[in-house]
Amino acid sequence: MQRKLSSAFYDAMFGPEQLSTEINPVEQKALENVRFILNDSEQLSARIPPLPAVLLELIDTLKNDNAKFLDIALVIEKDPSLAIEVLKVANSALYFTGEGEVTSLPKAVSLIGVKAIASISTTILLEKIRPVAPIYYKMFGKQIWIHSMQCAFLCRELAKAENEDEFDAYFLGLIHDVGKIIIFNCLCEALRTEPPGSTPGTRTFKELMSEMSADISFFIAQEWGLPVLYCDALQAHHNIHESALATLLYKSNLLSETYLLTKKKGLDEKIIDNLLTKMSIDKQIWLDFIKLCPEIERHV
Repeated sequence: MQRKLSSAFYDAMFGPEQLSTEINPVEQKALENVRFILNDSEQLSARIPPLPAVLLELIDTLKNDNAKFLDIALVIEKDPSLAIEVLKVANSALYFTGEGEVTSLPKAVSLIGVKAIASISTTILLEKIRPVAPIYYKMFGKQIWIHSMQCAFLCRELAKAENEDEFDAYFLGLIHDVGKIIIFNCLCEALRTEPPGSTPGTRTFKELMSEMSADISFFIAQEWGLPVLYCDALQAHHNIHESALATLLYKSNLLSETYLLTKKKGLDEKIIDNLLTKMSIDKQIWLDFIKLCPEIERHV
C-alpha cells in the first residue's frame, strides 16, 4: 500500500496507470526538462513563482505574541486584494453579528480571530502562485492546489490534537507541494511539443515525479527565504521522527493520498482504521476531513 500511496497524487492527476513500464516520449521530455532545471540553479531560480511580498511580513507579525489586531491589519492592508477578501469574510454569514457592515480591517481581524486570519490570509496569498495554464489546469494543475488545501487542513487539525502550532502546520501544508508547480510547467512544455493524445501515466514516471517535486519544494522554500523551521520540515518530512512539524506533514500527506487512493480504487475501512491506529490519529479527524474534501474540490 505504501508504494501505491507514494504516487497516489499522480494517479489522481493522470488517471488510469498505463500498462507499459517503459517511459513514453512525453514522459521522457518532461523528465529531461525537470532534470535540466534541477541541475542548473539559475534555471530553477528563474522558474520559481514569486512569493507575494506581504506574506513574509504577515508571517512574522502573526507569530509575534505581542502583535495587536492593528499590527496585523496594517500588514494586510498593504495588499489591497487581500484586504478586500478579509473584509468579505468578516461580512459573510459565518461572522455576521447584526451590527452592520464591517469596513475596518482591525475590527475584521478582531472579529475573525488571529488563527482564522492566519489561515484565510495565507491561503489567499498563496493562491496567487498556483499554476493556471488554461489548457492543462483543469486536467493537472487544479489537483495540485486541491491536494495542498487538503494537506493544510489535515496539518492544522493534527497540530491542534497534538498541541503543536496550528499556523505553522497549516502554512507548511499549503507550501509543501510548490515543487509540483515546476513539474506541472515542465509537463505542459512537454505536452506542447508532442503529438495530440500523448499523455503521461506509467508508474515509473509517477514515482520519479514524486521524488523530484519534494526536492524542488525544499529548494523553493530556501529561495523564498522562509523561516528555517519550514525549510527543515520540508527537507525531513519523509522521516516521521525528524521533528514535530515534519511528522505532521508526513501524516497529513499520507492521509491526503489515502483519500485519493480511496476515491480512485476504494479501500477497505479496516485498512484505513489500521493506518490511523498505526499513526496514532483520531478517526474523527479523518471523518471530518473526508466530509470537507468535496467542498474544497468545489471551490478550487
